[in-house]
Amino acid sequence: MFSFFIFLSVLCPIICMVMLFMLKLIDQELDYLELENVRVKLEKELQESEYNQLNQRIQPHFLFNALNAFLSLTRIGRYEEMMRGMERFSLFLRYKYQEKDVLVPFYSELKHTENYVSIQQLRFGRRLQVTYEISPLLHHVMIPPYTLQTLVENAFKHGLEKKAGDKILRISFVREGNWVCIRVIDNGTDPIEDHYFKNGVGLDNINRRFQLLFDLRSELSLIKNKEGQTVAKARWPYIPGDEDDEIADSR
Repeated sequence: MFSFFIFLSVLCPIICMVMLFMLKLIDQELDYLELENVRVKLEKELQESEYNQLNQRIQPHFLFNALNAFLSLTRIGRYEEMMRGMERFSLFLRYKYQEKDVLVPFYSELKHTENYVSIQQLRFGRRLQVTYEISPLLHHVMIPPYTLQTLVENAFKHGLEKKAGDKILRISFVREGNWVCIRVIDNGTDPIEDHYFKNGVGLDNINRRFQLLFDLRSELSLIKNKEGQTVAKARWPYIPGDEDDEIADSR
């Protein structure tokens, strides 16, 4: 019996030390998890802030050209065309300054881009030929805002505006398995390097937003095809939206 008490007297301090050590480890683990949660939260907030800043980096180049086009129409008395152009311009600005989610339905991005293209058609008239190859089944697919419009603006600024004669622009949107793909093709003759915007906007902007948004592989490329046309391609994971939203918006 005496030896048992001696055994306990020796074992208890050891048990207490082990428990204290374990409690310290648990406390350190909780502190680490708390710090990790704070780090993840701060990183997410930083990404959201960066994404919102990227969304706002829209080139002013088009705005100046649009105003010049309206002034030109006024000088030659084409007031009806000017009024239609102003209406499109108003819708363009309205979309730009609306609060948006990080992903929007493709049909809203398409309408925004059509407003942009219609104003360019005022500038170039019959010299500009635009075709769309888009399935209505893809209208509800989700897309980062300004993706399509930026690709089209890029085609004008660095290709079509500098080309003499007929200007051809083709916009296609297709599904490729678990991905969707936009192609914007123009017959501008400038080198590929001239199509990239500077200072983190344009194509670099789209690429950065894709990296922030998608865990699955996304793609952004710019090449010349066999006909010498510039092909801008954006590819990202297929994310279906609510088809009823488009019906509601059209009412």
